[in-house]
Amino acid sequence: MVLTRRSVMKAAALGAACNAIRPLTSFAVEPSAGDDKQFHGLRVGLCSYSLRSFPLAEALQDIRRLGVHYLSLKEVHLPLNSMPDQRKQVRQQAADLGLSITSCGVIYLKDAEGDMRQAFDYVRDLGASVAVVGVTRDQLPTLDKVIRDYDLKAAIHNHGPNDKRFPSPLEVYDAIKGLDRKIGVCMDIGHTFRMHEDLVSDLKKTNDRLYSMHFKDLESDHVDAKGLPVGTGVLPIIPVLRELVRSGYTGEVQLEYEIEPKDPLPGAAESLGFMRGALQNMS
Repeated sequence: MVLTRRSVMKAAALGAACNAIRPLTSFAVEPSAGDDKQFHGLRVGLCSYSLRSFPLAEALQDIRRLGVHYLSLKEVHLPLNSMPDQRKQVRQQAADLGLSITSCGVIYLKDAEGDMRQAFDYVRDLGASVAVVGVTRDQLPTLDKVIRDYDLKAAIHNHGPNDKRFPSPLEVYDAIKGLDRKIGVCMDIGHTFRMHEDLVSDLKKTNDRLYSMHFKDLESDHVDAKGLPVGTGVLPIIPVLRELVRSGYTGEVQLEYEIEPKDPLPGAAESLGFMRGALQNMS
């Protein structure tokens, strides 16, 4: 079947009627592998940064109402200097709603080894498997040393044309060659598109070290382009999703809905609906 934006929007609209924003009572509390079928096996979730205007408890409930089971926790909802028992409580709070914290970030790492360890302790204590990080090239040797002591992956996030660290996922990939394989890439498809790069090509080139993705859509490839609900902008969302399915991608796909911070749920639901529709129509 040839997927078009129109056919996907029809499927998304149908799915949205059942899945978009549901009462909490309609959900089981334990996520299962079957939950991923709505996204063709991809682990799709939401960056809690999308709900930065809301307290943690409300944000977790809203993520669950969107019908996803995974989240990436941002420190706006739990500070890095929180105590281990606080992290344990948040981990349980998420689990009680059937949510799994699969990553934390973006965490901007500091130079000192002790500060890096504090960040990775935070991620570990929350039960996440990936730390989405911002680093400088000078910090890579320390990161390479520290990550070896943790059963975690560190995914370096690219931030586009204005990023003086790593604007492109390809620059991340080139910089980590020779480092511990637990160090990989978090590709932000919006920022990568702003670099005028071919998203599908970049996926293929970074595939073996691609551990996390931030999903979004934009009105153009301009450096200051406004964000839009996924499927309504200019990013090649369907080809990107098709490549993730084709390659058997096992990392996380986190919707980062940065616009409309005071009322993000409708746009986030529309975005997830489009992704569901696109993936459910792929063979």
